[in-house]
Amino acid sequence: MAIVALAQENSTCFMLDSNGNSVNLGYLCQNSSPKNTHPSYQNPQRYQHNNYNYQPPQTYQNQKGVYTIPIKSRRGGIPVIDVKFNDRYVFEMMLDTGASQIVITKQMAKTLKVQHHQNVFVSTPSSKRVAMSSGYLYSVSVAELYYDNPLVITSPSMDMGLLGQSFFSGYDMTIKSDVIEFRER
Repeated sequence: MAIVALAQENSTCFMLDSNGNSVNLGYLCQNSSPKNTHPSYQNPQRYQHNNYNYQPPQTYQNQKGVYTIPIKSRRGGIPVIDVKFNDRYVFEMMLDTGASQIVITKQMAKTLKVQHHQNVFVSTPSSKRVAMSSGYLYSVSVAELYYDNPLVITSPSMDMGLLGQSFFSGYDMTIKSDVIEFRER
């Protein structure tokens, strides 16, 4: 069985049509240029080993089933948030609505000791059907939102991971200028 994942590599605001062609959506995006204001932006591989003192980002639960997650920075207009893996390791990742799966870097896979089980075929705006390794982890979480036994795909070339739709598909999401709101369906 082949799993197809889509990942956004373009730094502009766009979508793919049914033929895989890029359609510019710049007129819809408020800010499609990266903000270089966060100190770790220059080092997207930053993660914390043995982080037992990790404090999750402050979330605000305005009403039952609504979670508000702070955006740390943006990269090519894509929100960057803290994501915790295996209840232990924290990585900055892009919350990518154009990615269907969770995609991690080689360094993340090494730190998390991912046991790769199968190859999956990934399509991006620049490449179609690229084989990448995949495996399962114990957990992925963002604040109080938790996903058990997620499939993760390891990209051999990315320098920051993508948190894709497999994580947030059970939520309606609103991306604001400084926060992301997740609403349970």
